[in-house]
Amino acid sequence: MLAREPVRLAVVLSAGGLRGAAHVGVLRRLIRDGIRIDAIVGVSAGAVIAAYYAAVGLDLEDLMADAETFSGRHLLTHSLNVHLGYRFDRALGRWCGVIPDRLRQLEAATFDRLHHGVQCLGIACHDRSAGRPRYFWTGCDRGARLIDIVKASASIPRLFPNVHVVCGQERYQLTDGGISDPVPLAFARCPAIGATHVIVSDCRWLGAAPPTDEKTVWIRPRMAGTGTLWAPHRGLMMAVRSGDAAVNGEVLGRIHGWFMRPERAL
Repeated sequence: MLAREPVRLAVVLSAGGLRGAAHVGVLRRLIRDGIRIDAIVGVSAGAVIAAYYAAVGLDLEDLMADAETFSGRHLLTHSLNVHLGYRFDRALGRWCGVIPDRLRQLEAATFDRLHHGVQCLGIACHDRSAGRPRYFWTGCDRGARLIDIVKASASIPRLFPNVHVVCGQERYQLTDGGISDPVPLAFARCPAIGATHVIVSDCRWLGAAPPTDEKTVWIRPRMAGTGTLWAPHRGLMMAVRSGDAAVNGEVLGRIHGWFMRPERAL
């Protein structure tokens, strides 16, 4: 008797600050080429993209429009607003770009109501007290609000304060997940997410693609002109295009090959 090994595909979106805009291009090319995404795991900037796509349900065109108007000064102004406890939100909020509106949308989103065919969303944070990663995912959010987990995962040290999260009887002091797990590949493969095959979109400034097995594709968009907190004029759209270009024919061929493997004997 023959059976085809099922493919459960997860996309891992790395840390990277503003460079994370390239994740939008990677996702756009994958979806355009008919790749079915079962799970998305995000950390830091990747957590933001993953949450808005999978949990809020934004289309990739919406995220591209955000990238076209967003800049580092919006992030810095939002940081000031947070540190001032939103006391001057009426004056500062209008200088934060799309951030206030997008945060209001995230308020209503959850780990369990997902969009675009995604079945599981995973977010990685850094636990300051324990000094290690702390993971949250669909079916195991432990009562924490998605917006708090995403804020924590993307809380760049010194730019944003730690986020205090209550999970049942436990209290966590969480911050930027990129500190302890900037590319949460092992998280995507653990039973909680259950990925058999993984696509990594790695937008970090430093680091190189490690050797991978036949069930992992590692994508490294080239973005020499975009930094963690700065980008040239229209730089984020350049990052989006870099992400799109990084998903080349060879990459797509490998991914499609996962769904076309010959049947194996039981």
